[in-house]
Amino acid sequence: MAEKTQAVPPSNLNGISRPGRGGVVVKPKNMKGTLGRLWKLTKGQRNGLGWILLLSALASLASILSPYVTGRAVSAISDGDAVILVLGCMTGLYLCDWLVRFLQAFFMASIGQRIIHYIRRTLFAHIRTLPLAFFGRRRHGELMSRLTNDVDNISTTISNSLSLLLTYSFTVIGIFGMMLYLSPFLTMVSLVGVGLIFLLTKTVTKHTRKLFAAQQKNLGALNAQVEESISGMAVVKAFCREDEMEREFGEKNDRLCDTSIRALICSGYLMPLMNVINNLLYLAISVLCGVLFVEGNISDIGLITSFLLYVRQFTRPFVEIANIYNNFQTAVAGAERVLEIMEEEPEPPDREGAVSLKSPKGDIELQHVEFGYVPGQSVLKDVSVKIPAGTQAAIVGATGSGKTTMINLLTRFYDITAGSILLDGRDLRDYRMEDLRAAFGVVLQDTAVFAASVKDNICYGHPEASMEQVREAAEIVGADSFIKRLPEGYDTVLTHGGMELSQGERQLLTIARAVFANAPILILDEATSSVDTVTEQKIRRAFLKICRDRTSVIIAHRLSTIRDSNLIILLENGKITEQGTHEELMALNGVYARMYRTQTELG
Repeated sequence: MAEKTQAVPPSNLNGISRPGRGGVVVKPKNMKGTLGRLWKLTKGQRNGLGWILLLSALASLASILSPYVTGRAVSAISDGDAVILVLGCMTGLYLCDWLVRFLQAFFMASIGQRIIHYIRRTLFAHIRTLPLAFFGRRRHGELMSRLTNDVDNISTTISNSLSLLLTYSFTVIGIFGMMLYLSPFLTMVSLVGVGLIFLLTKTVTKHTRKLFAAQQKNLGALNAQVEESISGMAVVKAFCREDEMEREFGEKNDRLCDTSIRALICSGYLMPLMNVINNLLYLAISVLCGVLFVEGNISDIGLITSFLLYVRQFTRPFVEIANIYNNFQTAVAGAERVLEIMEEEPEPPDREGAVSLKSPKGDIELQHVEFGYVPGQSVLKDVSVKIPAGTQAAIVGATGSGKTTMINLLTRFYDITAGSILLDGRDLRDYRMEDLRAAFGVVLQDTAVFAASVKDNICYGHPEASMEQVREAAEIVGADSFIKRLPEGYDTVLTHGGMELSQGERQLLTIARAVFANAPILILDEATSSVDTVTEQKIRRAFLKICRDRTSVIIAHRLSTIRDSNLIILLENGKITEQGTHEELMALNGVYARMYRTQTELG
């Protein structure tokens, strides 16, 4: 929406300032290139923009013609002619202006929202194709901001600012042309006042921009303090730091208040001073017109009336265009951020001739696997291991040794840098991705609970599932008892990532989801890290039952939970240093044995 001319734009709680006079304007890096890419992206969705251009030109006609018609009315009165026709023309002009502006808003709302709907849908569709590596190097909040705030900025500009920018531009050109037509000499004099307004605006905004930048910085610091305090309130209370927290908040709030006051006062100078210059210009032109009329250089009183009205209108569109252009720059900068995601390479497609994976046995082999998230920094180094079909394998090691990375490679969340990973004797990359992912039932460290019912969370991806099947999966992992205690049982709708549940209960739901999937290969990454010992033992017994005829790979820090595994793999600094059964590794008396004894003694 175009900024009003009275005040500086307010800031919201997210630290986002709407650009206006002196406000913080986010400038695009390459406006011409971005607009060209945005134009290309919206091909086929721009039907009607030609009408908007025409309506914008017509919408400016009232501002351009009304002073001239008013002058003709004054001339008609002074000459004693009938003015009914002139007044009728003005009435018709204003009625046409209302109709044109209504049609302009009507078409712009439809076209703008259609374009934004397409951009948002295209962006979201592209995001779902991106590899997990993309999300690993991006903060979720930033991606959400691009999908919502940046697209909304584009929406506001297309729906409101674009049509206003076109209308004001046509108005300035039209008024300037009419002023030149009426009196080139008076027009040149008027341009002196316009130059003074531009100089004043540039001087004031140069200073206020620094103040608004400081305001945004202080607002960001205050928001960070609020978020940190609220999210960590339990720790704050546990360490009796409430007074210190309040003191820090007060200091940041005071700084923000002081900076905001100075920014608003400084920017408040602009409009009164511009009005003074505009009034002085009007007065000077009026006096000059009077002198020229008395001396006989101007004989038409209507011409003077029209020109004075044009002088009144001439400077205002410049101010509005400057404000709208700031909004336009911010929107284009948002479009750059959106297009930056659109240019990200999607997940590699299936190889040509990729085969389907109908009934996998679960025979896994890693051959000299190398991988690093950052080029030149290997996380896994020459890893080779065989996990025969039906094996219950466990991966252990210190934090950062590469355990989760092995899981990411098995499920092809990432592709290896060198070597190969075989499933049933064939490279993972030879299979269709959809078939490969379906072969794994995965429980990751971070519990993912969706805003849906408990039942839908368990049978995620299988909406046709019966309640009996869902309940059976929940009973296997011991989740049925707490689900029954929920207000609506399995029909309870979870919100905010399942905050109604404890961390352990959320983890039980994700384990039940993996059990329900009934995949031939189970991947469990710290699946019992957030449950109590009693529940852990129940899950362990359930795992022994459900893993009996399938391959399973378990990552665990509690070594007691993987004692029954057929194969235990110890990773150190990205390399396999020990592997075997629990008894074999204890007999080896190496790192695993020391880790196990330490945990046993601590337990």
